[in-house]
Amino acid sequence: MRICVVRLGGMGDILLATPTLRALAAHYQTDQVDFVVGPGMEAAVTGLPYAARVLAFDRKKHWGAGLPGFLKTLKAEGRYDLFLNFQPSVKTILLGALVQPKQTIVFKKDRRKQPDTGRVRHAIDDFAKEVLPLGITVTDRQLDFFVPETARQSLAQKLDTSTPFIAINPAGTRDINRWPPERFAQLIERLDSVGHRVLLLGGPGDVALAQEIVGLAKAPVENTAGKLTVKELGALLERAACVVTGDTGPLHIASAVKAPIVCLSGAADPDRTGPTRPGDLVVINRELSCVPCQARSCKRGDIACMTQMPVEWVLDTIERRMR
Repeated sequence: MRICVVRLGGMGDILLATPTLRALAAHYQTDQVDFVVGPGMEAAVTGLPYAARVLAFDRKKHWGAGLPGFLKTLKAEGRYDLFLNFQPSVKTILLGALVQPKQTIVFKKDRRKQPDTGRVRHAIDDFAKEVLPLGITVTDRQLDFFVPETARQSLAQKLDTSTPFIAINPAGTRDINRWPPERFAQLIERLDSVGHRVLLLGGPGDVALAQEIVGLAKAPVENTAGKLTVKELGALLERAACVVTGDTGPLHIASAVKAPIVCLSGAADPDRTGPTRPGDLVVINRELSCVPCQARSCKRGDIACMTQMPVEWVLDTIERRMR
């Protein structure tokens, strides 16, 4: 059984689909699942036991003149039995047609409130609904992320993880999902005052934000922004006493490696994309009528859901999660 799955979103978008893909691979007893992901997202699925190939599809590079070469690579191992399009668009639908699989399933996002819960369907369950017609029910909602031993070893050369620490990820894809830098600085100070070691996280694009927070904080904090690979980040998160983050990629990596999580949520709906492991906690102000709006920008103009989130709320939630 050969399967191809297309998921071109961010790191979290890909990881949220892994429970469905693991169940699919187990049902058909196959390790021949090819992943087509966006450029730079390969680390999300490399090393998974059911991943045969991981191919990066660049919508600018591989469209037009570059498409025949990508198709040749994709079809090199033979015809697919199943093509899962978990990122439907004109380009990916056409890609699926050109691959000529025996069967195609196209994901249909469902953000409606469900009659049995009164809440929106979590993304994990939204993906899972697509394989029900195949006779597959996804019962294990644990996310998958593979951390190789080499990443643990290289991390150990960069950072001491033997001493307990709280990992803080201040970044987010959009401003509407970010807690203000000064609040993170105040949180670091409060955590330091009660004896917690704090590590600041961030990718290459978050270096300036992390440096701003370090400059604002009147307490020691170890800044790892821009210094770790994605796999090293996974190795770090699996050793964290608690991970404090917004609704973004590192949240889902942390969930996959079973780290204790405190998620800061405003516009993003935790019912849709928040943590699902028992014990993990979400800080959200549901007294604001617009929360969660799930918008890309704040219609109010003040991002009150994040800017008015008190440090005390977050600090208390961290203490509860660590207990």
